[in-house]
Amino acid sequence: MKISVIAIFSMALFFGCGGEPPTGDLEAANKALQDARDVGAEKFASSELNAAQSAYDAAQTELNTQKEKLFKDFAKTKSLIADAKSKAERAKSAAESAKAQAKSAAESVISAAAAALERAQAGLDGAPSGKGNEGDIEQLRAELGSANADLSAARSSVASESFDAAKSSAAEATKKAAAIEEGVAAAAQKYADMVEKMRPWYERM
Repeated sequence: MKISVIAIFSMALFFGCGGEPPTGDLEAANKALQDARDVGAEKFASSELNAAQSAYDAAQTELNTQKEKLFKDFAKTKSLIADAKSKAERAKSAAESAKAQAKSAAESVISAAAAALERAQAGLDGAPSGKGNEGDIEQLRAELGSANADLSAARSSVASESFDAAKSSAAEATKKAAAIEEGVAAAAQKYADMVEKMRPWYERM
C-alpha cells in the first residue's frame, strides 16, 4: 500500500494538475505552419504567417515553462497552441486566395499580350515588301521575335509563381506589339510612296 501511495504521489509531482504535455498538439500546429509555407504564405500572406509564427513561438515557450514547473498546468499552453494552429490555417487560406488572384491577373495580361502579338503578326505577314522598305520589314520581324520571347518569359514566370515578373514581361510584349503595328503601317506607307514615285509621270496626272 505504501508503494502505491508513493507511485501516485510521484505521478502527481510529474504531471501536476495539467496532465501530459500537449506535445502532439504543438507538432500539429507546427505542421500547419509548414503547410502554409508550402503554399507560398511567406510571399502571398506574410503578415498572416508572421502572426501564426509568433503565436506558435508563444505556445512553445509556455509549454517549456510549464514542463519546468513542479506542478504543471497546460490549460494556457493548449489555448496558445490552438490559437497558433488556427492562425497558421488562416495564413494558408489567405496565401492560396492571394496566389489565385495574382495568377489570374497575370494570365489576363498574358492573354492580352498574346492577342496583340497575333495582330502584329498578321499585319506583318500582310505588309507589302519591296525595294525601299525591306530593311524596315526585317527589323520589324526581329522585334516580333523579341516580343514573342517576352511572352514566353511571362508564361514561364507564371509556372514558377513569379506573377509580378509575368505581368511585367507580358506588358513589355504588348508594348512591342503596338510598336510593330505602327512600324508596319509606316513601312506600308513607305512602300506605297515608292510605288507612286515609280509610276510614269503621265499615269500620275
